[in-house]
Amino acid sequence: MATLFVLDVPEFSAIVRHCQTDASFQVSVPKLGYWRIVRAGEITLYRKELGFKHAVWYGVATGGLLGHITQFDQQALVISDTPAGAIHED
Repeated sequence: MATLFVLDVPEFSAIVRHCQTDASFQVSVPKLGYWRIVRAGEITLYRKELGFKHAVWYGVATGGLLGHITQFDQQALVISDTPAGAIHED
C-alpha cells in the first residue's frame, strides 16, 4: 500500500478532501498533526486539480510517505507501493 502523510494544516486540506471523495483511498483521522492517506498500488495527485500554487505543491510530501516516488514535478506526484527497480510485466 502506498501511503502519504499529510500535515494537518489548511494549506494541504485540498489533498484530504480530494482523497475522502474517492473510495479507493483510505483516509485516517489526523493523529499527531498528520492525516494518513493509503491506497493500493499508487497514489497519484495532480497539482492543478488540487488548486495548489507551486510553493505549496513542492511541500506536499514533507509529512513523509511509505513507498517510493515515481514522479514528482510541477504537474503530478505519484507514489508507488512497488519496490524501486521492480520489473513490471503487462
